[in-house]
Amino acid sequence: MRGLKNSSSLFFLCLLVSACQSHRTFSLKTFMAIPESHRDDLHIIDVRSNRVRQECLFLGAEAENSWRHQYLMYILNDKNEVLEIMQPTNQDKEACYSQIRAAEEILRDDPRVKVCVRDRLQETKDKAKKPLIEFGSFGTHKVAYEALTLDSVCNSKKCLRNNDIWVNTCPGFN
Repeated sequence: MRGLKNSSSLFFLCLLVSACQSHRTFSLKTFMAIPESHRDDLHIIDVRSNRVRQECLFLGAEAENSWRHQYLMYILNDKNEVLEIMQPTNQDKEACYSQIRAAEEILRDDPRVKVCVRDRLQETKDKAKKPLIEFGSFGTHKVAYEALTLDSVCNSKKCLRNNDIWVNTCPGFN
């Protein structure tokens, strides 16, 4: 009887420990570019969907045209620092908001996403000029890094790619 009680206690403890473990909030894998290759560093961010925000920024200019919207994505890392990710080209308003809706569908469908970005990851020099981004229950946080270039955002079923300008796509991204 005592052996059964000890094994039951051990089973309960193992069950409790495994139930308390959860996926990490944020992980970043970086693949450094070879200097002679003239390519950018590649970063794969695995993050919870609720730590991602998006916006279309209207870029004011003197000449009137419709190609003045910039798609931006913000990711809150596990240190409560914000990474800014941008579409590499300006868009018209409709295309920018269409991209937000497509990415939002991916974010809603799965609790985790993988975001593939390019460029060198570097902290911003002048954080005072960077915007504050609202992350709901996670609070408001300042952008801490220079903008990275969006390549792909994927969940377990779907991908939104911006690979028209890239020859090599992110590994493991459909």
